[in-house]
Amino acid sequence: MSSSAAGTSAGEAFGILLRRAAVPTSAVVVVCSVVALVWQGASAGLSALLGGAIVVAFFGLRLVVMRRVAMSSPHLVMMTAMVVYSVKVILLGLALILLTRVAWIDARALGFTVIIGAVVWLAFELRGFVTMRIPVFMDAGDRK
Repeated sequence: MSSSAAGTSAGEAFGILLRRAAVPTSAVVVVCSVVALVWQGASAGLSALLGGAIVVAFFGLRLVVMRRVAMSSPHLVMMTAMVVYSVKVILLGLALILLTRVAWIDARALGFTVIIGAVVWLAFELRGFVTMRIPVFMDAGDRK
């Protein structure tokens, strides 16, 4: 993933993925927060905002870390991706367990927004990756 025919470097690719996923996810989080606010009150609205912030932070931080690793040590990208994914899943699970025990947090609004936000983030990140058209092989003419 060092560069493509269009000139997209690995660092640029992770930045593009971050923008393409963060913007629609943030919009969906706002919608979820408004729905929770209207349906269940201020506590639910704030809980939904917190859930959305957790999703954007966790998923966005992964892309930032991957971007830095790809730019400095491309050979470590796969190992870093596996470690970051494992840490993200563990920390997200711990955050949800601990936050649902806080008195003012509406667990349903928090959980609903985290699930919806994660699905939207992954869908737009996947769409961004597919539409970037980074070649995964070299043509015979590209060999030196």
